[in-house]
Amino acid sequence: MGGVILSDMVNQMNMDEIYRKYAIPLKRFVMSLCHNETIAEDVVADTFYKAIKNIDSFKEGNIFTWLCTIAKNTYLNYLKKKDSENISLDGEDIPEPAAPSSVEEECVKKETRIELYREIQKLEPMERDVIYLRIFAGLSYKEIGDILQKSESYVRVTYFRCKEKLKGQMRDE
Repeated sequence: MGGVILSDMVNQMNMDEIYRKYAIPLKRFVMSLCHNETIAEDVVADTFYKAIKNIDSFKEGNIFTWLCTIAKNTYLNYLKKKDSENISLDGEDIPEPAAPSSVEEECVKKETRIELYREIQKLEPMERDVIYLRIFAGLSYKEIGDILQKSESYVRVTYFRCKEKLKGQMRDE
């Protein structure tokens, strides 16, 4: 559905249908960011609210990619807000201390994820869409092809090439 203007799509199907089509893949994407089902559900709900509210700001492109962008920004705003809040003294918000080795491992994993995200941002828009839809949304090559209006083999080849490009860039860093 790449290149479809959202208001045209809304004319073709109502927001309920759009929600049914994209809510689960969007939740998978958000889960890949936050690893927390409750937060993911809240972010997805906020995302659809913002999408409906700002429907006129979407001009052209892929609806799912647009929703993922809104979801990512919503989650990042949630993190900023969470960081600025005070920790309560009743003990409920105080995290359990982690074992020293797991803290180090988590830091390395987080740094690697951040670096991977930066490298993905350097890809061409179509390549980024393929990577996001395959890795973060967990969609099949056929589903991605349908969304981007490309053949399944195009998506497969693009994904493989991007994956190899990212591996090379990550090794070089």
